[in-house]
Amino acid sequence: MKLLDLVKIQLLAYNNHDLDGFCACFHPEVRLYETDELVSTGREALRERYAEMFAGGGFGASVSERLLTENHCVDLEHWWIQMPGEEKEEGTLLARYSLLDGLIESVQFLD
Repeated sequence: MKLLDLVKIQLLAYNNHDLDGFCACFHPEVRLYETDELVSTGREALRERYAEMFAGGGFGASVSERLLTENHCVDLEHWWIQMPGEEKEEGTLLARYSLLDGLIESVQFLD
């Protein structure tokens, strides 16, 4: 599958709070970075990292700009989250995605 299709599908699954659909877009050895720090490795670790948030609902994201090459995508992403009993948080970040074997192999969040 092409990276653009995967990025669109994972964002739709994210906004629909579909953890299975979200995780299916990622390579089994996916790496997740926050700035330059590796914070998660593997699809199961990704699932564990997002499970509580997906179960609680109350979050979403939109993309206002996207840069794309064959194997890399950078999105300007606007996100929000409001967990039960907490104030709404909002922000903007860059999300960089890389492709390997037809799946998202790495994600790097830059704020």
